[in-house]
Amino acid sequence: MDNRGQGFTFIEMLLAVSLFALVGLASIAVLSSVTKSDELSRESSQRLIEIQRTMLMLERDFMQISARHVRIDGEPAEKNRLVGAQYLFDSEDHGISFSRQGWRNPGMILPRSEIQAVAYRLQEGVLQRLFTLYPDAVTGTVPRIQMLQSDLTGFEVEYLLAETWQQRWQDSNLPTAVKVTLIHTYLGRIERIFMLPDGLVAEQILQ
Repeated sequence: MDNRGQGFTFIEMLLAVSLFALVGLASIAVLSSVTKSDELSRESSQRLIEIQRTMLMLERDFMQISARHVRIDGEPAEKNRLVGAQYLFDSEDHGISFSRQGWRNPGMILPRSEIQAVAYRLQEGVLQRLFTLYPDAVTGTVPRIQMLQSDLTGFEVEYLLAETWQQRWQDSNLPTAVKVTLIHTYLGRIERIFMLPDGLVAEQILQ
């Protein structure tokens, strides 16, 4: 009597199990690939958001730069309105310091002016923004630190003077523009030129 129609043979069962196993492995591989792709996409988006925030902060500071002379660590005011050089403020690359206006203080609630002393430096691969509550901070005042951009291997700043880019700034006036280059571990070189307010630069020339 022929019993072949009554069920699967052992070999057929092995083939079916093997097939299901292969399908399962393929599904896991596809799911893993999609998950990894999503993670990479999120990381990339986060890096871009971080870059945008950093550039926005730089733009706000430069657009509201003040002609006020810079004081560093409570020392007498520098002749310069902007100080920029390599390794300034213990930076691992370039550093820059200046004063900016527009630090909001509605109704003068806080005992400070609307002028803020700021500085930028690179430490441990992170672009930091330093500021103090008062533009004329006393010697030894520890600045507050904002962590802006991570994953950096370089922070370069150049200054435009008479159509020539300078590596450091020693002039008593403000430059026409400031070029900032961030060297990112994953995104490479990111460059942005910030034009300083024309009226402020022109006012200095007339003085």
